[in-house]
Amino acid sequence: MRYRRLDLNLLVALDALLSECSVSRAAERLHLGQSATSSALGRLREHFNDPLLVPVGRRLEPTALGLELLPKVRAALALTREIVDAPVRFEPASCTRQFTLVASDYVAAVLLPVVSRALARVAPGVRLSLRDLPTPRDGDVVSEALDYRRSDCVIVPQRRLNPAYPQVPLLGDQLCCIVCAGQTQFAEGLSLAAYCAAEHVVREFADGRNLAMDAVHLRELGIERRVSVALESFALMPEFIVGSARVATVFRRQAERFAQRYPLRIHPTPLAFPDAVQVLQWHPYQDRDPTLAWFRGLLLEQAAQLAQAG
Repeated sequence: MRYRRLDLNLLVALDALLSECSVSRAAERLHLGQSATSSALGRLREHFNDPLLVPVGRRLEPTALGLELLPKVRAALALTREIVDAPVRFEPASCTRQFTLVASDYVAAVLLPVVSRALARVAPGVRLSLRDLPTPRDGDVVSEALDYRRSDCVIVPQRRLNPAYPQVPLLGDQLCCIVCAGQTQFAEGLSLAAYCAAEHVVREFADGRNLAMDAVHLRELGIERRVSVALESFALMPEFIVGSARVATVFRRQAERFAQRYPLRIHPTPLAFPDAVQVLQWHPYQDRDPTLAWFRGLLLEQAAQLAQAG
């Protein structure tokens, strides 16, 4: 459909191109070939009489007009989705939708398997796509997941929530320490002196920024750990603890699962850490989507059952 000589389908391409600042990534997001996406960019440039994206070094950057258009295009597409979805009546048993959820591997291991089993019972046609927390281009994990990655929901630690998006507390946990069961020096517990003297296994993102809650709290207290191994995944930590005198600080629910499969001891942390609360967030335009509202309710229900079970 054309409106004032512009094919309105090109607005979806414009959103992807300006968000990704890359023809190849925009093509992947649009499920189009790279040549078709380049052609769409050419038609958009012709219509607006502006390059919209210009090369700066090795990447593309939006022009002034591109930056001005991006929030307007997003708002227009959000309103369009709200109009299209307005008459939808949701029936879980017949739903064939895919839900894309962004969360840490801790949440993926502790909560999402039970969510997946619940979906299999009540909505067997639903597909669940899980993605790890992204490294944000502007420091905001939530907008990166919801605006740039087009995910349906994101689960983040409370300190990383974005107040511009709807939110609800989802799951609480406490930090503890895991050590190798064969290390006799840790048999009776872990003192603060031993904790500081030990080598540690920690979680870090690929760019070297340690965003884990324990690292932030220790930095605020002026406590430096001797980091021996830095990993991108909580799930790999036991492999680097067993057979060594290293220590890892992890969430208790995950530590208990580790201890079922590895020869580990679980000890309280030798200093107080704040409670860890995971928060569920979604895009404002999805507030009235009945399918996603049901899915968010399922997440909250399963998290509450997990909390009751301890």
